[in-house]
Amino acid sequence: MAISDIGVICGRLVYHFFNKVTQKPMETQKKVLGKLMDLNKDTEYGKKYDFANIHTLEEYQQKVPMTTFLDYSDYVDRMIAGEKNLITSLKVKRYASSSGSVGKPKMLPKTGKDLFNMQCMGLCGPMGCVYNYYKRQGKKLGPLRGPLVMVLTGHKLENGMMSNGAGQIPLSYIKPLTRWFSSTPVEIMYPEHEEKLNIVYLQLRFALEDTKVSFLGSVVVTLLTSMFEYLEENWQMLCDDIEKGTIDPSVKITPELRKKFEKRLKPNPKRAAELRAEFANGFDTPIAPRIWPRLKWVYGMVGSNLTVYLKKLRKWIGDDMPLHNMGYAAAEGFFAMPEDMNRMDYVLLPRSLIYEFLPVDADGEETEDAVPVFMDKLEVGKEYEMIVTNFSGLYRYRLYDVVKVTGIHNKTPMVEFVYRKNLGMDVSNEKTTTQMLDWTAENMSAKSGVPFEGHSFFGDYSVKPARYVMLVEPETPVDEAKRQELVALLDESMKEANEKYDKYRRWALIGDPDVRILKKGAYNAYREMLRSRGVVLNQIKPVTVINSKEREEFFFSQVEL
Repeated sequence: MAISDIGVICGRLVYHFFNKVTQKPMETQKKVLGKLMDLNKDTEYGKKYDFANIHTLEEYQQKVPMTTFLDYSDYVDRMIAGEKNLITSLKVKRYASSSGSVGKPKMLPKTGKDLFNMQCMGLCGPMGCVYNYYKRQGKKLGPLRGPLVMVLTGHKLENGMMSNGAGQIPLSYIKPLTRWFSSTPVEIMYPEHEEKLNIVYLQLRFALEDTKVSFLGSVVVTLLTSMFEYLEENWQMLCDDIEKGTIDPSVKITPELRKKFEKRLKPNPKRAAELRAEFANGFDTPIAPRIWPRLKWVYGMVGSNLTVYLKKLRKWIGDDMPLHNMGYAAAEGFFAMPEDMNRMDYVLLPRSLIYEFLPVDADGEETEDAVPVFMDKLEVGKEYEMIVTNFSGLYRYRLYDVVKVTGIHNKTPMVEFVYRKNLGMDVSNEKTTTQMLDWTAENMSAKSGVPFEGHSFFGDYSVKPARYVMLVEPETPVDEAKRQELVALLDESMKEANEKYDKYRRWALIGDPDVRILKKGAYNAYREMLRSRGVVLNQIKPVTVINSKEREEFFFSQVEL
């Protein structure tokens, strides 16, 4: 039996229990609370908040305050230094780093229970979902093989434990097995010196030569779009290397790996000729199914904040290619998973965490009398800030994620991530969300005919009244006349996206916006700068908002027009 077959079997089991537990979500939530209170009643935190005498979800809300990471930072430092039984009685196996804040990354403890949930949902879940998808169509999924477009690195803490990004953890436990289903070599997926490698080239170099590719996988779809963008620009070099069995001298790679791979690679003129013929026909029709005829599905986290990138990806994979939106997860836990392929929303996981939801108003702010509710009180169509309690010592933890309730699966709510409350812009109390900003960029690109490689927004307070400045890296050349057109479209699109922006522009509370054009390669240069500092590739998210001095200095240094 192939390793991928075992993964599919595990995935089918995951979906079996998923469908079972979503039939009784509140009963399950009460059981989870009882287990957590019993496990942690003798911890320092449990004694402080009297876990021993908490028996209902309502008592839990009354006795335990809502928290943020600052409430745990001292505990975490003490845990890393060796203290135990502080916020959880369970053994901490490793730490997950979070890129959700500016500055020092948050280090969140992960116990075996949380890690098991992540392994089941993040690794096996997608395979079970795509198996069910094809089974309903009376088709077989077939062998699983393809590139895993991700980098799985981490670092040891002072106590010897590993710290990784949450998205890396599931695959980090099965490193010896990846060779059986991944076209990406282990040395590229788990690099010792990521900063010394052209990861995108190397992933493509091996995937293009592999005619058995049946899936494309990543942690987030942005990494897949970057891969195809590189392919469009460098397909000739890649085909030459496949034909000769070489790695181009210009490719960044350590001497040791270059020598090792060039021993492994053999000249393959037949495959090179097949690829050249397809690439020469252009990229206007989906290229992925043309170069990989066995390709059956794609997976990676999407979310409404990444829909711009999903549309770009569809250009290369096609509108009919099944896509698994891997799940809604963060360092704090694996919150929800899709019930089918091609879904933008997710079903909450009642057995994994305890969920509360703080109602927010139309502006994304909690009302004065807002009280967190449990999932049985959620209303379809409304938005809520999600609060979670996990099995690793976080209690009533504010994620600052706002989700929209989209429906019900069995008896459990389905949600769609909308935006992060603490990542929007507000130059004059107009409360512009990142969702609005991304929609604005997409609208501008469509109306101007200028595709964007990347976009960021900056609140300029050096002028009165304060204004929005949008920085754009266009895929095609932009002259001054086109830049002025983009400025007009920015103002027009922001007025459509945010009623308050329109109102405050009319009231002269927000000044005339501006658009600045970035040099080609600016966003790649930013990613490379972060990678050189040890930031994991999977954690480098699109810079929608320039909200730090470092980001401001970097991106404005890249302005050319």
